[in-house]
Amino acid sequence: MEEGEEARRRQLQPHDVGDVQGDGGSESESESGSSVSGSDSSEEESWSYEEEEPRLKYQRLGANVTTILQRDRATAIRVHPRFIFLGTDIGIIYMLDFEGHQIKIFEGHEQMIRSISVDLKGENVASAALGGLVLIHSLYTKDTLKFSFPHLIDNVSIDPAFSSSKKEEFVCGGKQGKLIHNEKGFWFGTSEAVLHEGEGPIYAISWGENGDLIAWANDVGVKMYDTITKERITFIERPKGSPHPHLHRCCFSWADPVTLIIGWADTVTIAKVIDRPTPIKGRPNRYVEILRFQIDIYISGIAPYGEDLMILGVSDRLDDETGGHARPELRITTRNNEELSTEALSIQGYEKWTVTDYLLDFSSQDSLYYIVSPHDVVVAKPRDLDDRISWLLERAKYEDALMAATGHENELYKHNLTNIGGQYLEHLLREGKALTAAGLCGRILGKDAKLWEDWIFKFQQARQLQAIGPVIPVNDPTLDPIIYEMVLNNFLNTDSKGFLELVTLWPPTIYSLQTVINKVKVKSHTEKEDLDVQLALAKLYTYNEEYDHTLHIYLHLGRGNVFELIREKNLFDAVGNKVLDLMNFDSRRATELLITNVHRIPVKRVISQLEGHDELQLQYLHSLFYKGNRNKESNQAGREFHDLQVKLYATLDPTPLYDFLEKSTVWSPEAALEICREKNLWREMVFIHGRLDNVEQALTLMVDRVGDVHQAVEFVHKKNDPEVWDLLIAKSIRNPVFVSGLLENVGTHINPLSLVQKIPNGLEIIGLRDRLVKIISDYLLQKSLSEGCKEVLNADVINLSNRLYTSKTRGVRIDYRNRCGITETPILNAVKKRPIIQFFCGHSYYRADLINAIKRTHSQYQQVNGLAETPSKFYCVICRENNAKVVGKGKA
Repeated sequence: MEEGEEARRRQLQPHDVGDVQGDGGSESESESGSSVSGSDSSEEESWSYEEEEPRLKYQRLGANVTTILQRDRATAIRVHPRFIFLGTDIGIIYMLDFEGHQIKIFEGHEQMIRSISVDLKGENVASAALGGLVLIHSLYTKDTLKFSFPHLIDNVSIDPAFSSSKKEEFVCGGKQGKLIHNEKGFWFGTSEAVLHEGEGPIYAISWGENGDLIAWANDVGVKMYDTITKERITFIERPKGSPHPHLHRCCFSWADPVTLIIGWADTVTIAKVIDRPTPIKGRPNRYVEILRFQIDIYISGIAPYGEDLMILGVSDRLDDETGGHARPELRITTRNNEELSTEALSIQGYEKWTVTDYLLDFSSQDSLYYIVSPHDVVVAKPRDLDDRISWLLERAKYEDALMAATGHENELYKHNLTNIGGQYLEHLLREGKALTAAGLCGRILGKDAKLWEDWIFKFQQARQLQAIGPVIPVNDPTLDPIIYEMVLNNFLNTDSKGFLELVTLWPPTIYSLQTVINKVKVKSHTEKEDLDVQLALAKLYTYNEEYDHTLHIYLHLGRGNVFELIREKNLFDAVGNKVLDLMNFDSRRATELLITNVHRIPVKRVISQLEGHDELQLQYLHSLFYKGNRNKESNQAGREFHDLQVKLYATLDPTPLYDFLEKSTVWSPEAALEICREKNLWREMVFIHGRLDNVEQALTLMVDRVGDVHQAVEFVHKKNDPEVWDLLIAKSIRNPVFVSGLLENVGTHINPLSLVQKIPNGLEIIGLRDRLVKIISDYLLQKSLSEGCKEVLNADVINLSNRLYTSKTRGVRIDYRNRCGITETPILNAVKKRPIIQFFCGHSYYRADLINAIKRTHSQYQQVNGLAETPSKFYCVICRENNAKVVGKGKA
């Protein structure tokens, strides 16, 4: 045997087919075995392969069939969507239901039944037997049509529309080689016509379900006849070199109304009838496309399997186990001969049967395939999802089973997702894969609280609560509080970090909070160094609104959301005596908190608690002074500690001291001066002497110790006293560096001449020449600027004077809308032409009326104030009354 054939044989898996009990008993189904049976060779023992999942499941047709085939042999079968018809060796046809129960018996033949045909409606069944007799039985009446022929008839096919057609047609044929068409006569009797003859025996006949095509096989091949056009449309020749036709039965099956599947010997032919788009004279209106391939077994039956093919066949080799004929094989292939599945069947007595002893028929409506041997009928059907799940579970492929079931729960009848998942979880726990099992619980257990509780106990029994703890649901569903407490207690004793995570994630309402707190308190006393236990206890105290306990733990541990907790829960009273703890926890945030809440925690209270911690005191006072300036209350609160602040600055960080001395007014100068003297803080001492008006001491320090000319000049400038300038020059005149600095800063503050005159002869001043050049340059620049400004000013005066004169002498528009401000009469009166005064404010007056009004106003003013002045200017009475100044003298 060739190597490829041997490998293919090893893939075949024999099937034991169970019995169907006759009277409502349970049916036993089995799938493929796990190894190739019947081989003792060392080569096959060492062979290993990945077991392929079968596509079909099998059951033996029992009930009355078992009894029938114990005393007789099955020789023909025809499956209708409503019944099964089984023909036997003694000429009886049994009408059965799909469980094998006998419904009816049809007798009349005395020899072996060779062919059975049923119309589409299932009302008439035709049969042919050896001896030339054709019978057509009515299923619902006692009528039987009997046709005798003088020669052997092996095959018959009834018109699919026999029950509804008045012609009652059928075709038959046999060894004589004639294809006979029979129909009811016009008046009485029947008429016969030979459709074909002369090419050997008729081996098979099939009338297509639409009634328009008849196919038959003879020695030379397969032909088709069109019943509508009454012409033969094709001839499909037998493959060259194929075995003699009588050695292997020709098998027909219609895949659809126009596609015929042919299995003969080891060749599969697919013939598709196609209407010719353009009629050709002398040729049929239809033609056939053919697809053909050869297989490695001999065919006993063929049927469509969806878009693929189901082939029943037998190999010509002998069986390794029995030495007899090989097991029949049920093979699924594509129409391009791609093998999808091959299964060897354990048919009863298979070793005695040849390829011609097996039959295959099918019910397309129910996807049932009937494999018939002389003493056995086995039903094959596609495996459903339940079958696939069972097969996977039997092989411990739990994950594959779960994936197959997920999303297809409505297709399951035997299994359910919970049961499959439960088996998978148990398997994972047995294998020590608790984390994987826990990760699947949400998907498997869903929202069933009872299932969750049961599985949590199973994890506990396996000592794997740490695995399932993080995935336990806390709502939808919410479990019994005892479950949560049990899990928390387990984590508390075995995994404190995991315990903290659960306490953080789980809402405190799902368990007894006080019970858990009590257990954690005991644990925290025995394991004080366990940070996770302490933090978990703090969180539990927060849940229980015992915030002071929470704060105490956080401050003790130096971690936690201390400041947020204080603000949110208003815990200022609780931290009033914990200032040092707060500062040690986070001095920056603590300082900010204390400053913004100085009215709740007074400065004096803070300073007293920080005594002995100078750095913290200084940090607090510094922030209080500078950041507290934004808050008047905070700024005022620290005034009594400014002397302390000066001392702390001088001791720890002198850099901000000078700025503080400038901005604060409540420190003691004498105390500050003493401290600065101890720390040699000369610059700060200059400022303090200045504050005390000790100008001479300040300048002495400035010149002798500080040496900062700019600061000295600024200091004297602020005093704004010429004597102080003279004092500065006197103290620094013998200091070349200071004199050089003063020369650089003269011009704006010091008269250069007075400074130069006082410089002692022979005093060496570095950069004197450059300083003098700069003085002269600055003087010339100032002089130039002064002259330029004078010229600009003169030009501006002239320009503005011209503009003023122009504005004062320009004409003013008066029209009919202007009215006298005294009499309210129109100014432009065509009847009376009187002198007019128009002010720049826009008010108009008759001159005489305005003079009278001014005199009256002036007379009243004299009476009130006792003055005897006469008005020398005209002014707008209205604007005066409105407290406006006189704009100017009116223009007549």
